[in-house]
Amino acid sequence: MVTSPTISLIDDGAARLDLRARRELKYVFAHYDVAALRSVLRQVCRPIVHAGPVSTVRSVYFDDRSLSACRANLDGIGLRHKTRLRWYDLARPSDRFFLEVKWRMHRLTGKHRLELASGAPLPDLSFIDLHDAVRRSLNGSLDPTWPLHTEPVVLVEYRREHFALHDGSARLTLDYDLRFCGLLGCGRYHRRFGESLPGVALIEHKAAADQRCRLPGALGRLCARADRFSKYVAGCQRLGYIRHC
Repeated sequence: MVTSPTISLIDDGAARLDLRARRELKYVFAHYDVAALRSVLRQVCRPIVHAGPVSTVRSVYFDDRSLSACRANLDGIGLRHKTRLRWYDLARPSDRFFLEVKWRMHRLTGKHRLELASGAPLPDLSFIDLHDAVRRSLNGSLDPTWPLHTEPVVLVEYRREHFALHDGSARLTLDYDLRFCGLLGCGRYHRRFGESLPGVALIEHKAAADQRCRLPGALGRLCARADRFSKYVAGCQRLGYIRHC
């Protein structure tokens, strides 16, 4: 058992200029055919392939015991942030993962993204030891006025497809098959899913901070409205951690 893990900072994310600040809109589709959404996206976008045409994204979201980050989102607070650990395509996280602090300042959003490596796979570490080791490894890499939330709350899993507009002005993602695993009060990582959002798909539109952010062309004909949807908040609600408003 690893009691004093060592965390190494692999990449401080400085090269990802697109993450520093951007405009982001989300469009939620309930009981909508994912294949139809994909077809419309391909009319105005080119697919972006990473490890494969479809990525599986998994994130552990952290908060405090009062779920302050969740409540700030529900209350529409203009200045807020949330903390998560994220990895891709592996059902069980390995010894490499990303620490992300995503912030919002009214209409602008961005995230600090650090790639980390540990001396053991994440499931072998307690969340307390992991947090302490991450703190020791940061060396001022994150804004010190943003304390990292320490309470594990929800594991969110979903499938994601990546696209870019043909003119290069924005990126879009198509997310679906959302599932949630409750971690509140758990000392270690586990993956026993309790709730899902069947039939719900999400298109996220991400543009530079100085550009107008809206669905173009054929996508605009979907009659979708921008929504403040948060996968973390949806997980808290589905798991019964917080009441629906």
